[in-house]
Amino acid sequence: MNKDQFGYYQVHRHKTYSKIEALEIAHLLVKPVEWIFNDDTFGKHPWHIDTKQDIKQLYKMRAEQLREKYDYIVIWYSGGADSFTVLNTFKENKIHVDEIAHFHSYDGDKTWDSYLNKEIESVAIPQTQEFLKTMPHTKQRVIDLTSIIKSMFAEDNNRLDFIYKFNHSFGLHHLARSYLREKIDDWKKIIDSGKKLCFVYGCDKIPVEFDLKNNKYFLQFRDIIDGCISPRTQTLGRLEEYDELFYWSPDALDLMTRQAHITVNYLRNPPEEDLDSTYLTQDSSVCLRTFYNSYVSVNNYKSRMLTMVNNLKYYLTTEGLHRLIYPDFKEDTFTLGKGFGYIINPRDGWWFNGSKGDDQTMFISAIKSLRTKFTRWGFNFVDSYPLDLQHFTHINIDHMYSKKYYLEI
Repeated sequence: MNKDQFGYYQVHRHKTYSKIEALEIAHLLVKPVEWIFNDDTFGKHPWHIDTKQDIKQLYKMRAEQLREKYDYIVIWYSGGADSFTVLNTFKENKIHVDEIAHFHSYDGDKTWDSYLNKEIESVAIPQTQEFLKTMPHTKQRVIDLTSIIKSMFAEDNNRLDFIYKFNHSFGLHHLARSYLREKIDDWKKIIDSGKKLCFVYGCDKIPVEFDLKNNKYFLQFRDIIDGCISPRTQTLGRLEEYDELFYWSPDALDLMTRQAHITVNYLRNPPEEDLDSTYLTQDSSVCLRTFYNSYVSVNNYKSRMLTMVNNLKYYLTTEGLHRLIYPDFKEDTFTLGKGFGYIINPRDGWWFNGSKGDDQTMFISAIKSLRTKFTRWGFNFVDSYPLDLQHFTHINIDHMYSKKYYLEI
């Protein structure tokens, strides 16, 4: 499988899968970093043409496409709207799924009431049990990543070069997942037999934005793919390792296009009753909500998906977008929302809050070094805050964006 389809960074003539390496080269050469995400394929696609196909039929076609392509399919299921729609599509259309998998760090947290574990315990696992009632030949696999995370810095050269194996999110659970095909005996045997084992991810919602100046909607993708496929996986480039983004794929252009136009059509003519509702709001601020273990979750109504009504801006909320493109997802499904703070990550709070061993000291030192090195751009730091878990909300790495693809001529 061509690992370039998950994006790569380019600085002048230098290509890398590592964002940190790209930033280092950019600072050395004083050149900009580009994130290349299927530019050749996406650049030739007529995004402005709405095929008006039924969205659920397009989901079905994508699921059939994957089933025909791979011998063994593992769907990573978190219980959220993206992965629910993936799994529900296979179930509704009686398309076989070999495994439904979830990950957590219960042994590390010692509780299910943590930022990483709660949705798995409360939503993903019980919902999967419901799915399995009509999917009797599908396996369920629940993986505790704690032991892998604890031993991870003894693997390869991770103590020296771990920073090059993260791009958008430095969550240790992301890097740990890149080792699973090497750690899970069942999967190793399937791969060794010559069968094509594929991990399928529900990444991500269609990234519609609004060009206020030109009054046109467009797509622009962000480099958040390492939440699924890590730079380590891309760099190793193993031919036997297969990954698929169900939505953000060059093989799903019609699906993404239809999602985008469903969204744009709604924003161009929103129902009056939706104004100032849970679906459309004039509030563009960040809404903070406190959940388990004092972690903070956000609903960020950025100016990514908005509409103008009577010269007022209305922002499409996550709930509003789910209703449009994921018609079978239940709005009252429990969720902690999206976290922010992607370097010292709340989902790995047990690792940071535990005994401060050599690994934690090394991690913090490396991040402090990056903070000093990238003084001009690259990281969102608030200098007055220390680098610790308590202030993780102030430590982020800048997103990088693909080219813009206009949905309207």
